[in-house]
Amino acid sequence: MFTLALTAVLATQLRREEPQLMHVQGPPPVEGPKGELLVAYHSARDSAVRIEARCTEGRVGAVLGVGTGFFVSADGLVMTAYHVVDQNSNQPCPSRLVAVTANDDEYPLDLVGYDIYMDVATLQAHVDGPVEYLPAASERPRVGDEVVAIGNSRGDFLAARAGRVTRLGVEAGRADFASGTIELTNSLAPGDSGGPVVNARGEVVGVVSYISFNPSAMSSQEWVPPYLRGTRLPSSYASYAVPVVRDGERFQAVISGHRRDVPVIGFTWSPGSDYDPNDSPYYLGARPGPIVDRVQSGGPADKAGLRSMTQERLQGPDGSVRMVPRADVIVAVDGRATPTFYDLLAEIRNKEIGQTIVLTVQRGSATFRVELTLGARRDVFAVE
Repeated sequence: MFTLALTAVLATQLRREEPQLMHVQGPPPVEGPKGELLVAYHSARDSAVRIEARCTEGRVGAVLGVGTGFFVSADGLVMTAYHVVDQNSNQPCPSRLVAVTANDDEYPLDLVGYDIYMDVATLQAHVDGPVEYLPAASERPRVGDEVVAIGNSRGDFLAARAGRVTRLGVEAGRADFASGTIELTNSLAPGDSGGPVVNARGEVVGVVSYISFNPSAMSSQEWVPPYLRGTRLPSSYASYAVPVVRDGERFQAVISGHRRDVPVIGFTWSPGSDYDPNDSPYYLGARPGPIVDRVQSGGPADKAGLRSMTQERLQGPDGSVRMVPRADVIVAVDGRATPTFYDLLAEIRNKEIGQTIVLTVQRGSATFRVELTLGARRDVFAVE
C-alpha cells in the first residue's frame, strides 16, 4: 500500500537523524554523471549551497538539520524547497538558517518568498558581493532527458546524483505534497531536498521535493508524444522535483517575494493518530477520523472550542491503573466524511484562508458541529 507518510522521507528534512524507512530497502546506489552532464555538474556546483538549521540558544551552533539550495541571482537570492526552511515548535531550540557554499563561505539567510502548495521558497543570503548563480531553463525537460541533482545526503557535500526524467506532471495523491512534479530516477535521500536539478546545458529544470518507494501509485495527467515514449518507469523508487521554468508564473512569483500560504484549522496531529472505532483499544466515539492532538493557542480551532488531547487515569476492579486518552475527533468537513487526517487535509486544502467551514466533531459519545474560520498556516503557528 502506498503511504507517503512513510516513504516520502524528504518531507521531514530538517532532522539530524535519517528517518527509518521501515520495510523498504532505501534509495538505490547513486549514479555519477558522465560527459556533458559531468561538465554541467562541475559548472553548477559553485552556485549550489548547503542549508543548515543551527541552534541560536543552548547548544549555540549545533546543526538541527541539513538541506540544499542554489543561488538564482547575483545578489544572493537562494531557492530551495519550502519544507527545508519551515520552522516548527517541536525543535529542541530556536534556530537560524545558514547557507554554506562550495568554498565554505557562510551566509545568514532570511525568508523572502514561498509557495507552500508547490513546496518552493526563496531566501536572501547576506553576501559580500556578486555570486555565481544558476539560470532557469526556458522550458521544461522532456521524458528521457539526462539530469543531475546536487545535494547533501549521505554525509556528502554538494555531491552529484545523476539520472533521467521518466514522467512529467505527476500527482502525489496526497494534499501536502507538491503537484505537477517531474519524476526522476536520480537516487535522492534526506539532505538533498531543495537542491537544483540541472540539465546538460547547466540550467535548472527543477527543485528536489520528495521521494517515493511506490511510484506506480503516482498518477500523471500529461500526454507524452510518441517519440518520447519508451523510457522505463522505475518500479520501486523514484524522486520528484518541482519544475522550474524561467518565465513561469510561479517561479517569477516566488523569486519576487510573493507568499502563498495554506489554510489551517490550527491543531497538531501525530502520524498514526487516526481513530478507527473498529481497531482501537479505547473508545472515542462511533465514527473514524483524525485525533486532535494539540490545539494551537489563539488559532481557529481554539476559538471554535476544540480541545487538546488529554490522558485520564482509570483504575480497574483488580486495582490496575491505565491511562486512557480523551480527545476530539474530526469526522467531517462541511458534511464530507474525513476518516483519516489526509482526507481532512485534502478537504481543507480545497478551501481558502478566511473561509468559514463547518466541522463535525466527535467527543466521546457526543457529536456536534462548530463553525470555524480557517487561518493562514504561518500566522496561526507564528513561524517567522
